[in-house]
This record gives sequence, structure tokens and C-alpha cells, in this order.
Amino acid sequence: MKYLTLIFLFLFNGLSLYAQTIAVTPVQEHVNYSQNSFPINNSTLTIAPNSVQIGDVSIDQPITWAKSHDGNKISFLLNRGILDLMNVDADGNQIVDQSLEVFDPTDQTLKVYSFNDGRSIIRDNVANFTFFDANGELVYSYSNSSQSVDGERESELSSDSNGRTVVIFNPVIAYGNQTGSRASIIYGEENSYEFFRDAQREIRQVNVSGDGAFITIVAANNSGSQLFLFDRFGNELYQYQTDDELLGASLTSDANFITMFSSGRVRVFNVGTGESMGSASSRSSILYAAFIPQDETVLALGGSLAGRNISNPTLTAVHLGLRQITREDINLSLSTLNQDNIRINRMGEGRYSLTGLNKTLTVQTSY
Repeated sequence: MKYLTLIFLFLFNGLSLYAQTIAVTPVQEHVNYSQNSFPINNSTLTIAPNSVQIGDVSIDQPITWAKSHDGNKISFLLNRGILDLMNVDADGNQIVDQSLEVFDPTDQTLKVYSFNDGRSIIRDNVANFTFFDANGELVYSYSNSSQSVDGERESELSSDSNGRTVVIFNPVIAYGNQTGSRASIIYGEENSYEFFRDAQREIRQVNVSGDGAFITIVAANNSGSQLFLFDRFGNELYQYQTDDELLGASLTSDANFITMFSSGRVRVFNVGTGESMGSASSRSSILYAAFIPQDETVLALGGSLAGRNISNPTLTAVHLGLRQITREDINLSLSTLNQDNIRINRMGEGRYSLTGLNKTLTVQTSY
């Protein structure tokens, strides 16, 4: 089926394209959550200027910290004269408290990554990654330095929630008067595969699907953007080039459809055929968008992100088959710990759950 391009406006050439209704409500447990409070399993994580509180437990002055994707583990790096790795569960119970003498606690590039099974990874010295098991024991280290004489930005890591597929990438590598990027899949100690390299484009986003089976990369320069889809072994499955500055992409669970979005436009493509299923423009900046093929519907979360906080949040629903559209202002104080973790999940026909925010939102549409 060929779909027409839709415009996220109240009127389109005098023709109303509105869906009948769209309702966005927070789940009851999160109604009173502030922009500094986040649900983690059956507990609450609260961020203060110099501490992080999990339930009734407060961790003071962490250098850096991260929660696992599902929120059942939180990792902290603390300066106690030497670097200390602390892992706690969603109730604040301490699982790991490990002193790490080989690290410099004053290193400005320190960062920690946390996984649902208790494993963690520490980045230090710009491009070095050290892997720890669930008991906090060092397993191995991996250097991601590009060795560029012109310099590079700090390396980053992307993974599925369980850490089965781990991608480490250089978002920006300087090559004289231009910049590029590269990405590698890490299989284990001294076992990695560089599956992406571009000498002219910087990586803007790397995302690993929830089951670890697929990897999307958005790379861009002043001339436009490219979107790549790979399987977990680094085989390229799909590529798309556009003049727009893409901000991100989402994939359906079966990887049959890919949704890409820029600040003011969203597009959906059939991965197998390359066919465009539809596109839409928006007046508000798009933070995340997803296509729900069972309902022929695109849902897009809009708003302006400053730090963790989202101002003027909106949700737009576009039914590609019926050419109906509606937009709802979300009159709630919203925030996110990590924009890349925002997800829209189908709960039933016309019913969805929007997660990755300080409030889990329930979305109901009807046409």
C-alpha cells in the first residue's frame, strides 16, 4: 500500500486530518513524580544536586552513575581517595562495593554503564573500557583509541538491556580538516569486529534493539545524514541517505519497518522492500517516534529537551491508512534520564505505553 505524506498541522489545504481522539495519562503510581524522580521497578530514584536516592538509601556525591535499562541495577563511581565501584538494586541494597586502585578518580572522562544482570563497564582515559562481572570482579579491558594524530572525542557504548550485544564507537575522529567515526562489536577479550567506519561523517546515534539482534547507526555531516541497519554480527541490511539532519531511528521488533526522525520530520520505511510507508512533518521537535504496524499508526513524542527536562511535550498520532492525525499537548512535567531509552510499546489495539520518562504514560487512540 502506498501512503500519502501527512503534515502535522491543524489544517492541511483546508482538509481536517484529525483522528477522533487521543488521550495521554500517567499511570496512577507516577502522577505525583517530579522531574527529578524516576520509577525503577517498584521503587523510586530521586536525583538531588549532590546525591542520588534509591528508595530510602542515599548515595552522596557520585562522580558518575547509571541505571540499567530496566532499572533493577544502578552503578555508581565514587571518589574515596581511590575509585570505588558500587552497584545497588532497585531497593538500594548494596550488591558490589569494590575499590579500584588502577583508576584515577580525578579522570574527567570516567563513565559507568550498568546492565540488568549486575555486570558493569567503566570508561576511562577517553577510550578505554573495563568490563566487570556481577560480583564486581574485573574481567577484561578494551582500548577503543583510534590512534588519530588529530584527536578524537570520548568513545561511547550502546547495548541491549542485557548486554548481549555491546557496541563501542568513536562518535568523532579528527582527520585533518574533516571528521569521521567508527564502531565495533565487542565479543570478548581481544575479540572485536569493526563493522562501521566513515571518514566523512560523525556518528549521531547508535542503538541496539531490545533483543540485541539489530544495530542502527545514524551518521551525519553538513551535507545530510545516513541511516544504517546491521544485524548483531555487523552485516549491513539496509541503508538510507537524506539531506535532513537525522536525530535517531527506531525499529519494529521484527525489524520489518524502520522509523527515522529529524527535528521536524518522521519517515517510515519497509526494510525488506525499501518502500516508503509514509512521512510527516512537525512544528515541534521530535524526541522519539515509532511505527506500530498492527495499527498502521505512527506515534511521535515532541518537545524541547534541556538536560533531563522536556518542555512543551506533545504526542502526535498519525494513522497512515486512514490519513487521520491528531496532536495532544501533554500537560505534565516530563523528563528522561536517557533519550535513547524512550520507548513506545503496544498494549492492545489503539493502546500504548510510553516509557523511559519520569512517568510511564498510557496512550489511547481511536479513529
